Amino acid sequence: MKAKYKFYPGSKLLVEAFYGNIGMSDLIEIVEDQTRHPEFNMIDKTISDIRAADLIVSIEELNAYIGELRKLMEEQPLRWAIVTNKPGSTALSMIIKQDPYFDNRVQIYSTQAAAMRFLGLDLPVDKLLTDNFFIVE
Repeated sequence: MKAKYKFYPGSKLLVEAFYGNIGMSDLIEIVEDQTRHPEFNMIDKTISDIRAADLIVSIEELNAYIGELRKLMEEQPLRWAIVTNKPGSTALSMIIKQDPYFDNRVQIYSTQAAAMRFLGLDLPVDKLLTDNFFIVE
């Protein structure tokens, strides 16, 4: 499994968690899978938990990906909380955050609870991805 994710339409939230080695093609595949769901068009908040992932992405790939994310988020604006605890993943997340478009939309946290506070949500974090989630292999 590369990722699992779940939509919370009542909160306009997408929660996703990534696992193992994740390359740029994996990131693209995951986003494409998510955008196929009608619920995707209703979200305005995302939590991306990358603590269990090793992102294998070059700076060039990441910059190209940021450009694509910008286009997607212009059509579907949202606030984005990235949860990470590894130096490499934190550094890559900081590159996203430093982009002027994402500066006020993206924050980086070490826990899902902190991410939920940033997004102004009060959901039980221990139950976020425990059932009825989608899987990307």
